Amino acid sequence: MTKKLPVVLFSQQDQWFALEAKFIGGQGSSLLYNTNTLLLPFEQFLTAGVSQKNNFTHWLRLAAKPTATKPWLLGIENEAELIELSAAQIHPLPPLLLARRTFPALQAVAWYQQRLVSLIDARVLLKLAPPLLASLTPDANQV
Repeated sequence: MTKKLPVVLFSQQDQWFALEAKFIGGQGSSLLYNTNTLLLPFEQFLTAGVSQKNNFTHWLRLAAKPTATKPWLLGIENEAELIELSAAQIHPLPPLLLARRTFPALQAVAWYQQRLVSLIDARVLLKLAPPLLASLTPDANQV
């Protein structure tokens, strides 16, 4: 019997990313959320906090409770999809790539429906978020 890993798959700037499903507490449309909750665009993790136009239309709520920060949601470009990846589809990063990666949340890659998917560790996103959240203002948080 092949082991399967449930993940939440989403796209960002024509690239595919996945988070382990057990770390996702929900998803929704960016039009329907509590406005007291900050929306942190996923692209800010990829661009070292450089302010970009907020292109997110949906959000993911990470299941783990962030410490020392207000509640926040991860803004993504499109609706996410729950899929299962078999162990054979998942590949660890080669040592050189692992050593030189600029995005510490990147943990592995997978092939899914002829697409390369970057597997992201949600726990690392929680640790990387506080400085990015500090840069958000209520006006910048609006879609």
